Amino acid sequence: MNIPLIVQELLKRVKEEQIISICAFEKDIELIDELVKILIIEKKNLFFVPINSRQAKQLSDLGQKTISLNDREIDVAIEFVDGVDQYYNFFKKKTNSFIRDKMISQSALNLIVVVNNHNFKEEIDSDIYVEISSFAWQRTISNLQSYGLARIVSDVDGNFFKTEMGHYLARITIDKNIILEDFEYSVRNIPGVLETGLFLGLADTIFVYFEEENRLEIKTRAK
Repeated sequence: MNIPLIVQELLKRVKEEQIISICAFEKDIELIDELVKILIIEKKNLFFVPINSRQAKQLSDLGQKTISLNDREIDVAIEFVDGVDQYYNFFKKKTNSFIRDKMISQSALNLIVVVNNHNFKEEIDSDIYVEISSFAWQRTISNLQSYGLARIVSDVDGNFFKTEMGHYLARITIDKNIILEDFEYSVRNIPGVLETGLFLGLADTIFVYFEEENRLEIKTRAK
């Protein structure tokens, strides 16, 4: 992803003194650095809702104003995602916290999602990831089997992947006869399921990145 290019497009959608949040991904600190650099040049002021302590420290070091989600809703948030469909639904795989991601996404007045052009499709047909409690996780995995093939997610060393809150992730290959909307709203009835990586109807703007051409195509949901 071309971070400077994405920041340029992001800033076109942010007004003076608005509240912005950047959901955690592998280059979120790099994006914050680039964003703040331009804010200083343009003498523009924003408030940031940091999604974790690492972002909070970086923003403090850069002299940026931060605010809690408890105090104000978010004007613009940006998510880097693993897949988006034509209906502005999207999904994420590994995360530091699906719970935080979902709270930020639901708060944002304008939620921007960034996706590689190869992962922008007519409909979502990928495995869905779910954040689950580490307590009695085998029982949760067993109950998730009613939706399809469910298994725990491991890291490259074979250890169970953990979110920042110490939870596990489960990966589910959903049965073809299960509708995503039904899955999203019913899976939380399983004890131990905390949040899903499926975000239905939450995206407002899509940045589709074409790596081969190094360009962004912007799609905006009709109001």
